[in-house]
Amino acid sequence: MKSSRDSLILIVGAGPVGLCAGIALLKDGLRVTLVDSGSPGAGWASGGMLAPLYEMAADPAYSENFVQFALESARLWQEFAAESGINLQSPTLFLARTEIEVEVLESLAQRAAKLGLEVIPTDIPQNMQARMAISAPSERALEPRAALKSLVAQFCALGGELVLGQAVSLAPHRLSLVDGRTLTAQAIVLAHGFGAAGMKQFVPALQTLSPVKGQMVRVAHMQLENPVVRAGRLYFLSRSNGLVIGATSDPQAPPETDVDLDPILALLAEAKALLPPVAKAAVIESWAGLRPDTSDHLPLVGHSGVEGVYLATGTYRNGWLLAPAIGTYLSQLISGKTSDSVLMKLLAPARFTS
Repeated sequence: MKSSRDSLILIVGAGPVGLCAGIALLKDGLRVTLVDSGSPGAGWASGGMLAPLYEMAADPAYSENFVQFALESARLWQEFAAESGINLQSPTLFLARTEIEVEVLESLAQRAAKLGLEVIPTDIPQNMQARMAISAPSERALEPRAALKSLVAQFCALGGELVLGQAVSLAPHRLSLVDGRTLTAQAIVLAHGFGAAGMKQFVPALQTLSPVKGQMVRVAHMQLENPVVRAGRLYFLSRSNGLVIGATSDPQAPPETDVDLDPILALLAEAKALLPPVAKAAVIESWAGLRPDTSDHLPLVGHSGVEGVYLATGTYRNGWLLAPAIGTYLSQLISGKTSDSVLMKLLAPARFTS
C-alpha cells in the first residue's frame, strides 16, 4: 500500500498495541481510525511491566531475534514516554527466595552481561524475606491506566479518530459492528487482544489464540523504596494509590474476568511471606484480565491471510513491552516499506496456517 493521507486504516482495539500501532501509522502519514468496545482489556488490567530481560532473555525458549525485538521495543519506550508524558518506574529489584531462585538470578545476571545490560548486586531490604537481591536499571514498569489515557491523547493529537463500537464480523476490507454499522478501509488491524479470537471463523490463524487469566490486587497505604520488586511470579509495584501485588497466571481458567477468591488468597499469602507488613494492609481493589497467548507464545503480527486484514495480538505477558516495536513494524508492513524478513517469518500469522 502506498503511504497516503487518503488511505484509511481501521484498528480494532484501543489497548497498548492498537494505540502504538495507530500512532506509528499516523506518523507515517496514514489516516487512522481506532474502533474500541469501551470495555477494559488486558492492557488496562496488567501490571505494565517493561521487562525484556526477565520475561524473555532469561527464557531459552525465546530466540535471539525475538529477544532483540523486545530490547528494541524497550528502547522505543523511552521515546514514547517522553512524547506522551508517561512515567517509567525503575530500577527493578529482583529477589530470590529459594536456592532455585538464586540460580535463576545468577543465570539472569550472566545473560544480562552478554546483552550489555547492567545488573547490580545489592542488599536485601530489611523488611523482605529473601536470600539474594540484584537491581536492574533497564527493567521498568508503567501505570497502565494512566498510560492508556496518555496514548489516547497523543493518538488524537496526531489526527487519529476514535469510534466506539464492538466488531462482530469481518470480510476483506470490511468490518461490521454489533450496532449494524459497516466500516470499510484499505487495511484493518485486529489488535484487541483475546477479543480477536471472536473473529477466528473469518481468520484461521486466530484459532491458536487462547486466554491466560491473570489476577492481582491493590493494598492501601503501602509504598516501597524500590518502585518495582520481583520474586518469581510475584511482583510489587509502588503506585500513587497503593501497592499493586501481582500476578496469577491460569491458562485453564474460563475466559471470564470475574475475580476468583482462591488464587487471590494464594497470591496474598505468597506476598505476606516475602513482605510481612502486607498482612496488616487493607485490600482496596482486585481485578482480572485475559492475556492473549498463542501455542508458541509468540505474537501474531502481520497479514492475516484475509485480504486487507492484519493481526497484532498474541502478546501473552508482554503487550505493554512489545507495543512500540509492534506498532513500528506493522506500519512498515502496511505502508509497503522494506521490513525485516526474519521478523516477518518469526511473527507471521501464516506460521499456523501454512
